[in-house]
Amino acid sequence: MATEEPSPPSSMESNKPGFPKQILANKLEDKHLCNCCQKLLRRPFQAQCGHRFCSYCFNRTVRDGPQKCSACIKEDIFEEPTSILKQGCAFPDNAARREVENLSVVCINEGCAWKGNIKEYELSHEGKCDYMIIPCPSCKEQIRFNEQERHNERECPERTLNCKYCKEPFHFKNIKAHDEICPKYPMICEGCAKKKIPREKYVDHIKFCSKFRTPCRFHVVGCDMSVEKERIHDHERACAYEHLNLLLHYIMGMKVSMEGLQPQGLELAGHKLLELHHSLRELEARVSQLTLPLPPPPALAPTLTVSTSFTPLPSSVGAALELQLHSEKTKVAELGRRCTDLEVKAGMFENVVCVLNREVERFATTMEASNRQHRLDQDKIEALSNKVRQLERTVGLKDLTVAEMEGRLREISGTTFDGIFIWRISDFTKKRQDAIAGRAPAMFSPGFFFIFIIFYIVE
Repeated sequence: MATEEPSPPSSMESNKPGFPKQILANKLEDKHLCNCCQKLLRRPFQAQCGHRFCSYCFNRTVRDGPQKCSACIKEDIFEEPTSILKQGCAFPDNAARREVENLSVVCINEGCAWKGNIKEYELSHEGKCDYMIIPCPSCKEQIRFNEQERHNERECPERTLNCKYCKEPFHFKNIKAHDEICPKYPMICEGCAKKKIPREKYVDHIKFCSKFRTPCRFHVVGCDMSVEKERIHDHERACAYEHLNLLLHYIMGMKVSMEGLQPQGLELAGHKLLELHHSLRELEARVSQLTLPLPPPPALAPTLTVSTSFTPLPSSVGAALELQLHSEKTKVAELGRRCTDLEVKAGMFENVVCVLNREVERFATTMEASNRQHRLDQDKIEALSNKVRQLERTVGLKDLTVAEMEGRLREISGTTFDGIFIWRISDFTKKRQDAIAGRAPAMFSPGFFFIFIIFYIVE
């Protein structure tokens, strides 16, 4: 009798509820449903009341203490203590489990044609279907399981890429921002049209590029021409008169502005304005007094005639004073406007200085990093040089050893112990051809000696 294939490990029992009802290929029966989650039973447990629950659902129900069976209450068959669910009152229903595991099911994911039973579904297909819809962990977009790798590499807006220029990682959505600050990003010189200049070297390139167009040095005083670096001196020589004229106007304007902003000038203008106000009030008081009606002459002297006459203040004097007052007010307003303009310019220059300071700090940081890298490279070069010298010494020693071994080999090859001397000539064919051609007419063998041993037999 064949042994039954083992079910999935029990570690799965406590972390999954029942199977979805939609996977059934045949008609659904109520006896196969969990009375808690209303799904197909997974590792069914049967309580004392006879109702079945998934292992996960039963443990979750009784983890906070004994509970009343909701199925018994619903069917109106509640009976204590049988209908009380608690730890130890239920047992694994293996018969129901085998029955459920043999149910025919299909995959509910669109496009998947897998078929089998629930046991096979749990073992090899659940959570592994290529057509399963899952959320992308980065962008939360719904994608198929088999498209996850392609989505992560090509489509996900939150995917991380390595810059092909500086090799630094960044998010795909920040690709434009990274390209604007990437130190290795290739740029094109606007002057000489040279391509693929790294951004970190672009500033150095335009410093020495003779074709790069740069503003004239007199642009601060009004010259709006941009000239190639190699022609900047020709431009300055050709437009020397115009530059001097612009510089003169600029200096005169600065002089007028500085004179108008002197504290003594402002204080004097304030005093004059205050004096004009006092004079105007006095004139108004005098005019009001002169316009009062004169008293009638006394009755005791009828023959006395009093002739009262006065010369009114000319209206031209008041108009002149008002005109002068208006002129002073205009000057004060003009001074205030100039002060405001200078404050705006000062603020703008402060912003420019802040930006330049940040750039200087950034360049200083880059320079420091470059210096550190240069020192590291120098250390590596020194270490490699030491290794090369050591290897050269080792090779020299080995060459000496090889030469010594070759000498010994020649000595051994020229030694004989049986009275037969063998002269080994290497590369005989070439040497024979050289001898025939007259290039090497003679060869010399190593020296050898005959040893005569004379035995004297003395009778």
